[in-house]
Amino acid sequence: MKEIEREIIQTMQFLRYGEPLEMNQDWLLEQIESPELKAVIKKHSILSLNVLYEIGRHKDQNPATIAESLNVTRGGISRISKRLLNDSLIEVTQKTDNQKEKFYILTSQGQLVFEAYDKLVQRIYQKNLDIIHQFSIEEQQTIFSYIKKVSELSVQGE
Repeated sequence: MKEIEREIIQTMQFLRYGEPLEMNQDWLLEQIESPELKAVIKKHSILSLNVLYEIGRHKDQNPATIAESLNVTRGGISRISKRLLNDSLIEVTQKTDNQKEKFYILTSQGQLVFEAYDKLVQRIYQKNLDIIHQFSIEEQQTIFSYIKKVSELSVQGE
């Protein structure tokens, strides 16, 4: 394996599993004033916060639509939403014309977390954009092609 190949793979693994996730969560905690709410956020994974973010971004989110948008199983969304409910970050509601289907909405505490997380998302987006702009269009196309192939990578169905 060439040195550059090893460095690319190590960097991709670092981005997926490493410190950036923890650094982002630390930054998010700095945006929250309430010590109680900070303690609640510390208990939640980035995926939990992504679920909360999806609920805040789109009205009338049900477990199936959240699962689809985050590419997570409905069972996973169910487990995460129970934790978010237990920590009073979301509530369950139903439409008057359809009592079977449940929807999630943010509580006031959930709204505070959503707003801080939205700042984090915008900050990451801008930093990524700044990096992308350092490359020519041709280089961007190569980078995109690589990232797309990596995102489709699976050991199943070889």
